[in-house]
Amino acid sequence: MSLWRTLLPAAACLLLISGCFEDEAVITLNTDGSGTLSQRLTLSERFLIAVSEDRAPDNVPSITKDDIREQVGSALDITDIRETDLPDGGKVIEFEGTFDRPEQFFLSTFCRETLNIRLAPAGDGKAAIHHSMDSDSAASGGPSITQLYGLAKGMYVRRTIHLPAAVEQTNGQLSDDQKTVQWEMDLRDQQGLAKTKAFVEGPDKGKGIAVFDASALTFSLPLQMETPSKPAAQEHPDTITTMEAEHFQAEVIWVSCTKKHTADGQTETSDLEIGIELRWSDPAEPIRCGPVVLQNAMDDQLKDLLADANPRDFQVQISGFDLQNGKKQLSQRLATPSENARALKTISGYVQIVAGIQTEEIVLDDIQSIIGAESTGNAVLDQLEFKIQSIAGRTMDIQIAGGRNTIVSIDLLDENDLSISRRGGSGWGDNYSYNFAEDISGVQKCRLEVATDEDVVKVPFTLEEISLP
Repeated sequence: MSLWRTLLPAAACLLLISGCFEDEAVITLNTDGSGTLSQRLTLSERFLIAVSEDRAPDNVPSITKDDIREQVGSALDITDIRETDLPDGGKVIEFEGTFDRPEQFFLSTFCRETLNIRLAPAGDGKAAIHHSMDSDSAASGGPSITQLYGLAKGMYVRRTIHLPAAVEQTNGQLSDDQKTVQWEMDLRDQQGLAKTKAFVEGPDKGKGIAVFDASALTFSLPLQMETPSKPAAQEHPDTITTMEAEHFQAEVIWVSCTKKHTADGQTETSDLEIGIELRWSDPAEPIRCGPVVLQNAMDDQLKDLLADANPRDFQVQISGFDLQNGKKQLSQRLATPSENARALKTISGYVQIVAGIQTEEIVLDDIQSIIGAESTGNAVLDQLEFKIQSIAGRTMDIQIAGGRNTIVSIDLLDENDLSISRRGGSGWGDNYSYNFAEDISGVQKCRLEVATDEDVVKVPFTLEEISLP
């Protein structure tokens, strides 16, 4: 998911006006795949106040050193982190880190989703750095970049990459020695806006690329997800453990596309998808799966199929039928292949699975007194931002972080502590409504089972080649 799709909607929501946010990251990649990262975040007072609200969007940038450590995870070994208060009430957070292996950094969620950087083969002995700052907000009915400039003026994001070989092709800004490339998203003034609009709305569609000679690297591409032993996996949670790998497998099993023949005899291919089958064996009983994360994919004409892709990014529940059969099929979109492509190559990625949850049962004895209250008096529920919004007639409306994925069960109890029959429920996001078989406006007691933690497994898949239909 691109930086625009995650950061700008949050910025617009918070009405970040005037000098709100600056994010500058510098990455150095060495020949052996090791490297360093330094990042500087400048956060204005208005930004800090906006994100301090309890119901601020989840996808806003990190604002504390602890947030940084959690977001970075195992992608880097942080060597220094410091926080400086600014006279205007804002702050600057700066940190540095190192990585020993290219897989540690470039396949991490931090690199893929926060920095929006990807390292991939580019064919003919070439490698490429990809950086995404595309925006689909206007196409989906959201504000244009010019409108966002009015909301988020002062936003500045810069990514600088030092490479071990000269860049042969790029749409970024190149250094004199040809080994450093840089991309900017600049909403600080109209000049920066014009450059950003030209890149994001122009032919490049916000897709940054820098191609260089892969012979400068002593490691192979594409990068493959590691499968270390259990102790190693605890140090690097972005990988799947050997024990978990024994119970889960993922495999690319089909490819589909739409082909049409034009009046002049040409064939056009579009709507490319691959199917991934997720399988498991006893004693595994997964709860949810997805999203499918693609790390590499190209066609036999050496076109990268991730740069222009519009992937699905959501989780699905594992049904009783799925559990009975021990498998689930998922699909993921790819970009349109080359005109003369006949096959897909070097496909790799992973399926994220919630393999289990930790739960806690909680009984609230006087729910009428906490309707609309910010606190329930229970630490676990307060941590989950649980709130009873209303109880009226036969309906109870609640709010809880994580929505249906957090509520394992919910029962209203009568004066004999017997469950009142429920007739269903509905909701979206963090808000849910439950309907009961009788009037509950005077009910006092509620029993909940809530998920307090999840066991997340990342199951890798690879496929060297599969023919196009």
